[in-house]
Amino acid sequence: MNIFSMIFVAPVVNALLVFYKAFEYLHIPSALGLSIIAITVVLRLAINPLMHKQLLHAKKMQEIQPHITKLQKKHKGNAQKLQQAQMELFKKHNLNPAFGCVVLLVQIPVFYGLYMALQTIVVAGGVQHAYKTINALVYAPWLTVTGLDTSFFGLRLEIHPNEWSTVGWWYLLIPVITATLQFYQSYLSTKVTPMGKATVVVKESDKENKLAKGQSSSGRKDNGSDMQAAMQKQMLYLFPAMIAFASYSLPIGLALYWNIFTLFGIWQYRAIASQT
Repeated sequence: MNIFSMIFVAPVVNALLVFYKAFEYLHIPSALGLSIIAITVVLRLAINPLMHKQLLHAKKMQEIQPHITKLQKKHKGNAQKLQQAQMELFKKHNLNPAFGCVVLLVQIPVFYGLYMALQTIVVAGGVQHAYKTINALVYAPWLTVTGLDTSFFGLRLEIHPNEWSTVGWWYLLIPVITATLQFYQSYLSTKVTPMGKATVVVKESDKENKLAKGQSSSGRKDNGSDMQAAMQKQMLYLFPAMIAFASYSLPIGLALYWNIFTLFGIWQYRAIASQT
């Protein structure tokens, strides 16, 4: 067992097996699927305060974007003064531009550890020798497994949707549901931190300045703003498509985990939006 598995994968595997054994002891069907939901909810609730702060931080950063744009124009060609002015602006609004990166760095090992643990558990449903890998990670003998019930409301968690021709067309609903949820979350994110909103303010102020000077306001566009808005629009459709393709190629147990996280994200974005 390598150090990464010891720190990140083994704890998640053991937590999943604790839930699995509990559901199994209570004779509750779909024990593995419910265990995946349970561990995902626990982990998501654990990082929920951090995610909430990240969303609020991103929203505030977007609100001051017009001021940043003005500073960039004011100190064009003087990187030192621009940096100083931006830091003063961030300090005034109690913001840290590196906060989003810190949150991301904290999440990456947790998410990857959960992914690897689920990959190990779910694949074991169809590959007997993988049980040795699972049992090598457990902390107590009573958590060892000789088999796993991978059924979940008529589906099998180890099945890939791309096997639908042999297992049933309804498995294709999984990537469709996953893409739909991801698209809705991405759509809500554009409402909470709309890139276009800030740039419109800047454009209008520039327009007023030009009119005050008797200059024509037509014929010029903020290419940077247009490019930013275009990229955001592309990601609104591209990222859900990428997630759909991934869920089409991976066991649906992993799609279940991803969709629970996405539902939490949808709830959180809606909560942030309701505060405005």
